[in-house]
Amino acid sequence: MKKLFVSIFVSIVTFSSAQNYSGYEFVIVPDRFDFLSERNEYNLNELAKFLIAQKGPKSFFESEDKPVEYSLDFCNSLNMSITKEKAFLNTKLKITLKDCKGNIITESIGSSREKDFRVAYNYALRDAFDLLHLPPKKITENTFELTEKADEIKDPSFLYAVKTAQGYKLFDSEENEKYTIFKTSKSDQFIISNEEINGALYKSKDNLLWTLEYLKDDKVVTETLKIKF
Repeated sequence: MKKLFVSIFVSIVTFSSAQNYSGYEFVIVPDRFDFLSERNEYNLNELAKFLIAQKGPKSFFESEDKPVEYSLDFCNSLNMSITKEKAFLNTKLKITLKDCKGNIITESIGSSREKDFRVAYNYALRDAFDLLHLPPKKITENTFELTEKADEIKDPSFLYAVKTAQGYKLFDSEENEKYTIFKTSKSDQFIISNEEINGALYKSKDNLLWTLEYLKDDKVVTETLKIKF
């Protein structure tokens, strides 16, 4: 009964953590890890893909088709690598997650004393994932610019743009993220999205006014946004 309770508790905590995760949206998993000779050998790649998804992000193999959202902002994803560490009398695997610039975001090491490689790799990988912590996503290196703007002007009718590698993040005067906008071939047109909509954003005659258009229930919805870049 005690073991059952612990199992249920761990499941609830894991589920809750995944539901509340607000960091990177995607994690890309290799089709083959460097320390193995075959694609998905011992089913380790499938296991890694499954375990990282339990922590919140959407996981995809390198060779797998990705959603449009992934290609619009590569910096919204992390790249996974798993290496075999030198160890005596046991098996150690290290998980490393890097951002779009190659910076290490987080790492963890798991181990197993099982002698059979299939079992040892499985246990060591699960142990490493148990210890893996996914920190919140770093918005941009220019986040301080938003703070300065919010201190100077706290007009709730405006959204404030913070530059990213693929476009901008739009925040309200209380620094809540509202939209992500992506560059297009035209400087006055963007692709815009959040958890609820995907649409187009283009400049109006007034330099501070932008027109947002998106589909809702098969109907075109038009809104006006006031943005300061």
